[in-house]
Amino acid sequence: MNFARVSLFLLVTHLSQVNGESEIGLESRRPNPQNNVAETCNSLKEEAQEIRREGYSAIDKADGIREQAYRVKDEAYELKEEAYEIKESALVARSALEVTLVETLALMKSQATATNLYIQEIRSSLSSLSERLESLEQDVGEKFAAQTNTMEEKFAAQTNTMEEKLAAHGTALEKLEEKVVGGTTEVVAIVAETQTTAVMIKNRQQSWMSEIRLISLYKMTKDNNKSPNGYDADLVADGQFVDDRHREGSMRTYSHTASRAHNNKIWIKLGGLFRIHKIKIWNLRHCCQDQLVGSHIYADDELIGTVIEAVVTYDFSVADNDPTYASTVTLHQPLAKHIHILEMQVWGNGPFQNEDKFA
Repeated sequence: MNFARVSLFLLVTHLSQVNGESEIGLESRRPNPQNNVAETCNSLKEEAQEIRREGYSAIDKADGIREQAYRVKDEAYELKEEAYEIKESALVARSALEVTLVETLALMKSQATATNLYIQEIRSSLSSLSERLESLEQDVGEKFAAQTNTMEEKFAAQTNTMEEKLAAHGTALEKLEEKVVGGTTEVVAIVAETQTTAVMIKNRQQSWMSEIRLISLYKMTKDNNKSPNGYDADLVADGQFVDDRHREGSMRTYSHTASRAHNNKIWIKLGGLFRIHKIKIWNLRHCCQDQLVGSHIYADDELIGTVIEAVVTYDFSVADNDPTYASTVTLHQPLAKHIHILEMQVWGNGPFQNEDKFA
């Protein structure tokens, strides 16, 4: 409000100056009757408007300054309140610190008293312990001296006894050495004779095991499609392969599976690890020879041969430069056909262990 009054006063003063200047100008222009009064009025009017605008601008600036002053005042009040709060917190913390210091001093005083008492007890215990240690040292010294004398006496007696025993053992050792020398000669002779015998036995064993012979006769057999009419798998290893007809009632010498199923099989268990040289199969002669076509013959897992035509006998030989060892021979027909054969012969040599294969 005061600022508005100041602004109005400044405006009136400025107008008065303008009017004074206008009168002076009129007086100076009176000799010139051509001056236009209307132009002068317009000029004065424009100056008055300019002054008004400046007054409004000054009012706006004053309002801005006043708002800033209010904000500064508010901030000052807030800072003052914060200062009061900080002061109160400091007073509270100071009180708490004083209480804590008093309690700490009291506790330290009590602990110091207790520590002094404990130190006195320790000193008393150390004095007592020192006295006991001195007494123990004296007792140990006396006992050690007595034990030392006793040990020396015992050691001297045992030394004499040991010397006597060593002398006796020396004599016994001399006699034993004489016996050992004589026994060593005998052992060397026995070892030489044993080695000669072992070499001879090994040579005979190798000679016997190298003989190629029929190793499937009367061995255990098995099939996976057993006939209910007595055509058992045992008939392939019974040594009978001449007759294949029922000449004497129920007589039959060939094996026959129960049906034409896929994967019919007959096994011969050799009873050990043998080197296989040849496998011979005797097919039926009176009929059905084509049933064996397509079969595979295995020595363990190694394929030896395949039946590709219908004939009476099949010989599957193993090359000498490709030795094959097996414990089972299998005849496998993967097609939907019977297996009916007179005999399956396995020729080879052995048996062997894995570590004593000669080929």
